[in-house]
Amino acid sequence: MDLLLVSEVKELINKAEISFRHQECAACECFLGYVTQLEIDSDPTAKKFLQDYHPDRNQIHSCLGCDPCSGGTIYAEYLMSK
Repeated sequence: MDLLLVSEVKELINKAEISFRHQECAACECFLGYVTQLEIDSDPTAKKFLQDYHPDRNQIHSCLGCDPCSGGTIYAEYLMSK
């Protein structure tokens, strides 16, 4: 498997951020799970870029229950595309 380049990661993150329904989505465990998966799949430069998406651990919260959950949906779509 080829590692994701920073340009690819930026595009994926931008797509996720555009889909956010609430400002709180950026610290939701659904979105942060996606960020973690992208880190696993990324080259070193992209991993460094993703470090900016790690909020203080006190800000992380569980799913708000949005229907649909944009973070969860985009994470699932990513996994199914692999």
